[in-house]
Amino acid sequence: MQIKDFSKTSNKESWLKKISESDWSAGKFLYEILRDGSIYDLCGEKSKVFLLTEGNDLISFCTYAERDDIPDTDLTPWIGFVYTFPSFRGKRRIGKLLEHIYLCAKKDGYKNLYVSTNQKGLYENFGFKFFQEMKDIHKEMSLVYKMDIETKDYSDIIGRKVKGKVDRPLGSCHPHHKDIIYPINYGYVENVIAGDGAEQDVYILGTDEPLESWEGKVIAVLHRLNDVEDKWVVSLDDKNYSDEEIMAAVSFQEQYFMSELYRM
Repeated sequence: MQIKDFSKTSNKESWLKKISESDWSAGKFLYEILRDGSIYDLCGEKSKVFLLTEGNDLISFCTYAERDDIPDTDLTPWIGFVYTFPSFRGKRRIGKLLEHIYLCAKKDGYKNLYVSTNQKGLYENFGFKFFQEMKDIHKEMSLVYKMDIETKDYSDIIGRKVKGKVDRPLGSCHPHHKDIIYPINYGYVENVIAGDGAEQDVYILGTDEPLESWEGKVIAVLHRLNDVEDKWVVSLDDKNYSDEEIMAAVSFQEQYFMSELYRM
């Protein structure tokens, strides 16, 4: 999967056509305001449309904008026009776009991120909390959700020498999702309790053999934005793997979650 900024794509007409094929009136409207350029008047001149793609397939799209459908408010920025095509639904794919926008908003110096919706129980799955009801541009009540943008301090964890057991060795299946095969060893740190009340989970890098136990150094922490626990990343061979190498190694499972990678 790849995230594209629509404004920077070389084949805009092709992606625009795919947006127009969504079975949602708001998606059709997004197509129209992208086609005629009025999106910047409506949503702000720095508005961006992000596309989650796989090859030539458009999986999901949404906007990251100064304004959405709530008038006369100082709240900003907003996620809007959130859509996933039917054939890709059920695996929280939109979460990867929301994760990307969260990181954009953090880089841009914002402390909160907002979304306006008429759906209850959806955005809670992606780390948002109900904020308040507000009137939209049609004078109808909309549910506004907010996500706090935080900076965590893991300086007491990253660099620590730890050891533990492996309960899901390389090559094994996830106990509840048989389509998830572990390409790396996955285990836990003994006597360290995580946010879910169980021992701290770790992704283990530095071997291509299944293990029963391990000892290594924590080189990163994956802070999950829509879960109660973080995941530690441990190196057995003392190699300081790059961000790209880490995310590629853990994507088999983290593709279903929103997360932020912390390093020293």
